[in-house]
Amino acid sequence: MNKKILFLIPSLRYNDGIACAIMNYYMSLIESGWIVDFMLVEEGENAWNQQISGRGKIYRLPNVNKYNPVIKRTIETIIRKGDYSIVHVNIPGHVALMTLIAAQRNNVKIRIFHCHNPKNILTIKTSVSTYIYDHLCFPKATHFVACSNSTGVSRFGEREFKVIKNVIDPVKFRFNEASREENREALRMNDNFVVGVVARISAQKNPEFILECFAKFKKLQENAKLIWIGDGEMKPELEVSIDSMGLQNECILLGKKSDVENWYAAMDLFFLPSKFEGLGIVFLEAQCTGLPCLGSTNVPVETEVTDLMYRLDLGKSAEQWAIEMKKISETKLKRHSRAQEFIDAGYTHEATKNDLVEYYNSLIK
Repeated sequence: MNKKILFLIPSLRYNDGIACAIMNYYMSLIESGWIVDFMLVEEGENAWNQQISGRGKIYRLPNVNKYNPVIKRTIETIIRKGDYSIVHVNIPGHVALMTLIAAQRNNVKIRIFHCHNPKNILTIKTSVSTYIYDHLCFPKATHFVACSNSTGVSRFGEREFKVIKNVIDPVKFRFNEASREENREALRMNDNFVVGVVARISAQKNPEFILECFAKFKKLQENAKLIWIGDGEMKPELEVSIDSMGLQNECILLGKKSDVENWYAAMDLFFLPSKFEGLGIVFLEAQCTGLPCLGSTNVPVETEVTDLMYRLDLGKSAEQWAIEMKKISETKLKRHSRAQEFIDAGYTHEATKNDLVEYYNSLIK
């Protein structure tokens, strides 16, 4: 069997979590003789263009409604001409289904359905959509992969699945005192208690509740400020809420940052009460910099790599969350890097770089 893979992923942007997870394994695949192509759903800057150039192809699906027949025809053509031994689908929904159907029709023997999030239960619509598309995709896939055990159980139930870890670079996410001072000085927050969020501004990340909790916490910690790194479809709504709650001088939306490790250094508490997470790689990054983290119990237990990870039930009120934030703020810990704990726990590129290669090799024997 030839060693050629097609990855279906959202994009190859530097801030795309799925792309980062897959690219952790890319060079090991290349060095092991695999040819790797990518099929992208979204437009955007390719952060790995230089690395991929000359080694494989990058296909971008047409920028039209996903139900447009041209999407189906494009996918069919790419797979038919590609002669792939593996098609590895890393997104759910309609495009995932079209890809798995095309792979099956073109006799691709190994068709992997890889989930990076648990079931989407934000609304009745997303719950129904997730249920329908998952159960349409399952019979078309031959193998199942998840980023954490809890995500795999949520999506695949009793089906057998493989956990492929999302990891971090412990050197990159070491605590940097100079970056802390520089960024806090730039924001004029030297004397403030800085609550930080690194996340897409979307319903999954619970932005309105974040503001409610921060407003309550502000009453307990007068010098508190909130910074948010990330962008998303709910940004306009969040800005309106910030204004209506009178928090214009207390919250700063910083947008996307390529040097997020330096912004973790500027924070005193990482706060993200997500409605769900596949793993929650940002919690790992933040902990590695020595930053206390507070998330919801919907965040997988696998994030508890250090004693800096705290979790609370989303059924608790904003006031109860604020009290927990205050308790954490009063824990006098000397800030230092926790890189060694991540190395020991195997959440590093070096420890896992061959995991996907070994998995693929086991499938094509």
